[in-house]
Amino acid sequence: MLTVAEVSGLIAAAVMIVQYGLPAALVVILVKYVGTENTAVTWSVVNRTISTTIWPHLLRTDAANTRQVPTRVQIPSWAATAGAALLVLASVVTPLGLHDEIVPGESTLVEFQYVKDPGPWGRVTMPRPNAQFSRQCEVGTVINCPGQYQGVYMAETEPGVWRSLETDENSTINITIPENFTTMFTSATADQGNTVSGLFDIQYRRWKFNQDGLINKGQPYVRGDSRTIGTLITQERILLTEGLIVDMRDNPGIGFRNHTIPVGLEHGGTWTEDITWIEPVTKCADTNLSIELRIENTVDDFSNQNTFSIIDRGAFFGLDVTALESRAWIDNQTLDLFGRAHKAARMHNVLVASSLNISLPLDQSTEPLPKIPVTDTGSASPDMFSISSFDTIVLDQMRGVGGAPPEVPEYSGGNTSIPFVNHYPDGFKKLLALNYSAIAQICRGYYEIGATDNDWRANNITYPAVQCGAVLGTPLQPPNQNISASTYTGIETYQKNLYICASAVRASIKTVTFRYNGTGTLFGNLEAVHIADKVYADEMSKPLWAAEHSYDRAMRFDPLWGIVDNRYHTMGYKDGFYTLHAEKLWLPTSPFLTGNFGESEGYDALAAASGFTRRLGNLYGGLSDLGGPDYSGQHDYTLLERYQRLSHNATTAAQIPSLKMTDGLAAGLVGTKTSISTKYVAWPASLAVDDPASGIPRASVVEYRRVIRYDIRYAIPAFVMLALLLVALVWAVAILCSSRHILRTLRNMYNQTSTGRLAVNTLRPGQGDPQQSSREWVRQDGALALRFGQINVPGGDDFCTVVGGCDDAKADFCPKSESCQRAYDGGNSAPRRPSSDIPPGEKKGIAETSITVIPKQESIGA
Repeated sequence: MLTVAEVSGLIAAAVMIVQYGLPAALVVILVKYVGTENTAVTWSVVNRTISTTIWPHLLRTDAANTRQVPTRVQIPSWAATAGAALLVLASVVTPLGLHDEIVPGESTLVEFQYVKDPGPWGRVTMPRPNAQFSRQCEVGTVINCPGQYQGVYMAETEPGVWRSLETDENSTINITIPENFTTMFTSATADQGNTVSGLFDIQYRRWKFNQDGLINKGQPYVRGDSRTIGTLITQERILLTEGLIVDMRDNPGIGFRNHTIPVGLEHGGTWTEDITWIEPVTKCADTNLSIELRIENTVDDFSNQNTFSIIDRGAFFGLDVTALESRAWIDNQTLDLFGRAHKAARMHNVLVASSLNISLPLDQSTEPLPKIPVTDTGSASPDMFSISSFDTIVLDQMRGVGGAPPEVPEYSGGNTSIPFVNHYPDGFKKLLALNYSAIAQICRGYYEIGATDNDWRANNITYPAVQCGAVLGTPLQPPNQNISASTYTGIETYQKNLYICASAVRASIKTVTFRYNGTGTLFGNLEAVHIADKVYADEMSKPLWAAEHSYDRAMRFDPLWGIVDNRYHTMGYKDGFYTLHAEKLWLPTSPFLTGNFGESEGYDALAAASGFTRRLGNLYGGLSDLGGPDYSGQHDYTLLERYQRLSHNATTAAQIPSLKMTDGLAAGLVGTKTSISTKYVAWPASLAVDDPASGIPRASVVEYRRVIRYDIRYAIPAFVMLALLLVALVWAVAILCSSRHILRTLRNMYNQTSTGRLAVNTLRPGQGDPQQSSREWVRQDGALALRFGQINVPGGDDFCTVVGGCDDAKADFCPKSESCQRAYDGGNSAPRRPSSDIPPGEKKGIAETSITVIPKQESIGA
């Protein structure tokens, strides 16, 4: 498509063609019909008409000649010609540098309005129910959430049998959120125009009603629901879906925003908003173990010989059984995910060595172990040694790489060579991992290892939720590497690296830059172009995060967390909450990291408390994989391609679990806070959203405006032309100022060298005034009829003849006069003077003539 500049250049070129072509064409017509006999002034006009066209240059006429011409005449003449050519070039090229741009203008407050996602993410999102937020904490022997005890408790009615008992007829399990909790968790986010989402601004995308006789006196209540929509992992960009900003690039995460757009802008605009951001973070450590599949095509039959092997890349160097010992993690909110993954990988490799009968420690001078054939795959992940799915990824719990169940005789049985002491010399507790489940518990941060996955820690802001598992990447070799018959050997070999990873969820506030293109109210015109950490002036300006704790008891509920007002900074143990000034918060842990049955949503409607830890708990395998979307890449080649790019090292492989979790969170959660929210959250907090359809947000919009830009390179011909013009003008002005009569000289020179006047003065010497004004000359001598005899037929008539005169210079025809005599003979005699110029004594014998002839010029050798 042509640009405005290109069209302008084409128009300029067309104008130049017309400017030079039309006069040239008209001259052809003029020459056809002008004839050979016209008044003197007509011949001057004809000469002027021809000389102003390109014909003198094309035909190389006398006027375009440079020989026998002084330099003082050649230079201005050539300069005029070059200037004309340069002007043509500049006229065409100069407009090409023009282009328009849409650029940011001034910042203004404009009206925003809500816009719905018209795609599947908008259609699958259910309307917000007119119901209250609900919270369930019924796990173990604690069935009431903190602050909500209303007469129901758990009792062991007989050995091993626990039942919920009501103390009176008014007893119930109250699952509403207490008023003081509602006030606290809306204190920093509910003011008008605040775009930061709080505890009650994050909801489940889909929901359903549930009912229980003990809960809220049997009244229906809302709980979360889930629905597979479609994976976003293949789209490596920032996406906008209903209620969310989804970043699927290298550092995936989601931001909560119920989308609104500016209205009434001619070209759109850009603005920034502070958004609550949830970021699944994963760090992986390479086990230096690989799984190899060797496929050999046997010629004798129609089967393949498939062999799995373990490839050692230095996995066991520097290891001994003492690597199974560990302190409990106390990294708290300075969470060291890589340290946890690295420690878990070392423990994992010790147990793998036990299963493969490898004695530790190895000799430091020993090369990596030779290829180890796999004979027992029973204890490994089901898909680790699957031929049909070998080109996919596997995210699973830590299970080793096959072989016998690990046994560490140094710590097992009665003949232990290393007496185990459950504490270090400095008094800190010592943990010992004798199975893969214990490794996961230590990686999560448990301080007590048991036969089950129960976390006996008391919930606290200093105990982040961490989940650990194994990632088996895709084959490192491209799947189509042996496609040439000349190089095919019948043997294919593929290797997959095994990583141990630790994942957590981090909350923060991001500054998101939005851009809206166009003037309509289209969701597709809205985009998030930049996401950055919010910058804070000092420590006190950072968010104050609050997280619920469980006092000194083991946790039995998903803790509440969120941003609160600074007036709550003194809260502590007695208040049930701890606070922290920080840019980011690692979400506190939950018993449902392990104590769930594959559900991705909680039992209640409080998505901010339950939605993240449930997804994190099912990240590495679990029951959720049985009915959830397929993240392996087996049925989606585009997904598999991205996994292949990420599987080559531990740093990039860490993106795989984070991408999976981000995709799940995007499907399950939605933000309800708009940029034009005006109402405070009142108690009891409702799931219904009652924001206005339009309003003025707090953020100012930098409105886009159209401006004209120019590429100065295209102006070079014009600058040269202007320089030539400037020199000529300065020179001409200097001459005009220094020569008083230059304009009169110019007029006389042009008049006296014009064709008609020159011919008349030559044919009738002495009979006219050379300096006669044009008006007088046209009325007198300009009316003489001249005939050029050799214009059409060379060698015919005389060159130029005065054939008559007219009283009216505007007459179309002048009558011929009688025949005339030669003005001079053969060009050798001087022109005859008029009789008025001859002395009386010389008039005798001279024939008087009124018509003069310039004879034809004989060619040389005629």
